[in-house]
Amino acid sequence: MHRIPLVALLALPAIAQDGDTPAGPYRDYYVQPYYLYPKDQRHYPEYEKAVRDCVKEIQEFYKRQTGLLFRLAPLKVVRSEETYEHMKFGDSDKREGMPNWLNAVLKAIGGWKDRQVAWVFAQGGGGWAGGNLQDDFRGYAIFGDWVLEPISGVENSEGIPAKLATWQVKGGVPKGTTVHELGHGFGVHHPDNYEGKSLMKWHGDYPEVGFHPHEIMILKQSPFFTGRIGDADGPYPSFSTKDAAKWGEALVIPGRGFKEGDVVDFVTVEKTVEARPEKVSDNELVLTVPRDLGPGYLRVRRGKLASHGIPINLYPN
Repeated sequence: MHRIPLVALLALPAIAQDGDTPAGPYRDYYVQPYYLYPKDQRHYPEYEKAVRDCVKEIQEFYKRQTGLLFRLAPLKVVRSEETYEHMKFGDSDKREGMPNWLNAVLKAIGGWKDRQVAWVFAQGGGGWAGGNLQDDFRGYAIFGDWVLEPISGVENSEGIPAKLATWQVKGGVPKGTTVHELGHGFGVHHPDNYEGKSLMKWHGDYPEVGFHPHEIMILKQSPFFTGRIGDADGPYPSFSTKDAAKWGEALVIPGRGFKEGDVVDFVTVEKTVEARPEKVSDNELVLTVPRDLGPGYLRVRRGKLASHGIPINLYPN
């Protein structure tokens, strides 16, 4: 998915043991929480406890919104093999921002994994926050000190402490950040230019605000909640499909296994509209976006075979 992660940089900037592959219900389509800390910083038991409590609270919040529980694996506590300095800057001479942070987090947890959302509470990350969903259902949601400190009440003076922040550590923002970025990990977009309140628009009102109806619809068809995706023998659209499109414009849907005769369903809360591609190749469909449609998801269908859904925002031209 091409979305640039939402980043808030510091204005100056008994099922599984650690390292094991979860088994049973956590083999496919699950959320894996991590508490990650740098090699040269200490482990905070208060952070670990706060993360354990927070992930359960957020799982229940999503259940209240959707009626479904996302599949949640046990917390993994990970000590990075890199120093904090190297996690932030890597081999670069640049000492502004945190240019290596995402790569360092990725390395520490062993990479993004197929059919898993990595939910990372990263000590030392300050206000760095981001989330995304990529092909083969590789999702992530990451945040740092400005979540860990407020939910635990304990400062990490060796990181980027919350006293350097303002609104980012007040009220519902810290826990709301975990909900918001996890939403991106499930594939939900920002509801740009759509009316009404949503955690995907502004998360500071957590827990008194939920999701738009179309966002709930998207979540309820997600395999991280249902354990199911589209038909294995059917077409496979890619999450690199554009996040947003306008009525009447040409839309390219990358993927694999496409064939002549495939159709695309645009599914909204109000209706489902079928569109026939004008161009078809094994790895790409090109079609004209139907008019009078709002946000939802698209799926590629071949007879009774249907793909998983790809969230997309639709707007008037």
